[in-house]
Amino acid sequence: MDKTDHNSIDGSALELNRTERTVETVLRTTSMALSIAGLVIMMKNSISNDFGSLSYSNLGAFKYLVNANGVCATYSLLSALFELAIPCPISKLRVWTLFLLDQVVTYAVLAAGVVSAETVYLAYKGNKSITWSSACDYYGVFCHKALVSVLFTFVVSILYMSLSLISSYRLFSRFEAPKE
Repeated sequence: MDKTDHNSIDGSALELNRTERTVETVLRTTSMALSIAGLVIMMKNSISNDFGSLSYSNLGAFKYLVNANGVCATYSLLSALFELAIPCPISKLRVWTLFLLDQVVTYAVLAAGVVSAETVYLAYKGNKSITWSSACDYYGVFCHKALVSVLFTFVVSILYMSLSLISSYRLFSRFEAPKE
């Protein structure tokens, strides 16, 4: 059973709901734009020089980053449209679904950022203990673009952490825990 009766929502609760929806929609559309930017930067990231050719598709971490950003952008667009198209009242199923999907996207994008950040770090610093030299000495533009894409992905992760907080607040403040 719901904690509140959605048929008798007062003005302040309705205003809070509007503010919450506006913030959520802005976060979702911003994360969509940044995911697309990170995806496009990485997909166009390739270089050929005297030392050889290098593309994002040569590195599994960067392929995962592109896929995770694509999934995040698609989910962000669909969930923002869903939020705007379907007004109140908010059902328990809808809140649970958004909560779970927000969690999945948050962790997927965060994982993509972390694994790609490690790859960028190794490209910049190398690993002297196993005689890997810095690849960025030879592929500087590639490394710079990869770093920008990873930074966008981390910003998207932060936005999705905020969305996860909003969706968890909405879920746990409006609905009671299941009874045994």
